[in-house]
Amino acid sequence: MSTIPCVTRQILVAEFLRAQAAWRLARADGAPVRAARCAAALLDAAAYAAALAHDDEDLVALARGGCFRGSVFDPGAKGITIARSWQFGDPPHAGPRDLLTALAGVAGRRVSV
Repeated sequence: MSTIPCVTRQILVAEFLRAQAAWRLARADGAPVRAARCAAALLDAAAYAAALAHDDEDLVALARGGCFRGSVFDPGAKGITIARSWQFGDPPHAGPRDLLTALAGVAGRRVSV
């Protein structure tokens, strides 16, 4: 029995969302309340993603779109933009599933940065 944890797609997505939450908090853009709301929504989405089934339709779509490469989840420039602006606007809208669906929607239409 190995003591090394298995890195799953769920963990990679959650890790990405946590990193985007940290990015947003570091760059409040003169709107600390909106930045905090965005970061909280991203952390909520990270917890949600970590608990998904391995055959979740959005995870499958992200995999088909080429977003998982080795031990990295990279949704491309459009996906990063979606995550970094999630719940930043007024009024806030949508939940964790909506964020994953939005990321899956741009998977495969990746633009190099």
